[in-house]
Amino acid sequence: MIVRIMGQGQWVLQPEDLLELNELDRVFEERVEAGDEPGMIAALAALGEGIRRVGVEVPADMIAESDLVLPDIDVKLEEVRELLRSTTEYYGLIPDAEDELNEADAESTGL
Repeated sequence: MIVRIMGQGQWVLQPEDLLELNELDRVFEERVEAGDEPGMIAALAALGEGIRRVGVEVPADMIAESDLVLPDIDVKLEEVRELLRSTTEYYGLIPDAEDELNEADAESTGL
């Protein structure tokens, strides 16, 4: 999975990387639901740091389509709410690790 952090670049994540990121995403979701914009921004920054820590950066000269796009840190609460409403496969910015791990297992076994 390739994740773009707006204004910063792209990182490749493995399904197992999502385990750690799901907790950061959960905190982000809670801050959005609570209407806590400063807390949301802090949680978004932590999520971006987590992606940069566990992911492998895509070289700047390589063109790759992003599977997910993390908003820029100056995003507004209402913009994030709209983004989350438009996400139909899962809630939050990051897919659930369990679903991604199951999908990766199915692909590796040819199912």
